[in-house]
Amino acid sequence: FFLVMIFSSLRHRAAPLASRLGGNVVGRRNMTVLPKSFLQGFYNNVAKTNSTYILFIFGGLIVGETIFGSVTDSIWAGKNNGKTYDTVDWSAFAEDDDDEEEEEDDE
Repeated sequence: FFLVMIFSSLRHRAAPLASRLGGNVVGRRNMTVLPKSFLQGFYNNVAKTNSTYILFIFGGLIVGETIFGSVTDSIWAGKNNGKTYDTVDWSAFAEDDDDEEEEEDDE
């Protein structure tokens, strides 16, 4: 916190000197990557009211978690194919118990 205050103070004090020398002042240039129309549309449709912004965030969290969960589950299932209860071929472990039951009944 204190470092931010110190550097902010130094930047504002150096701004007049840098502008007189023809230099660019850090933090004064436009660093927007997205087009202005996209940002205005986002603000008008999503961020203008608190309720829609919170709904947008929670919706994004739910969609993101669903996608992340399904991708990681499919990767895990692919790596452990044949090792889990659902993917083991249980017919290979089947025993012929019918013969033993018939012998026990005869006695």
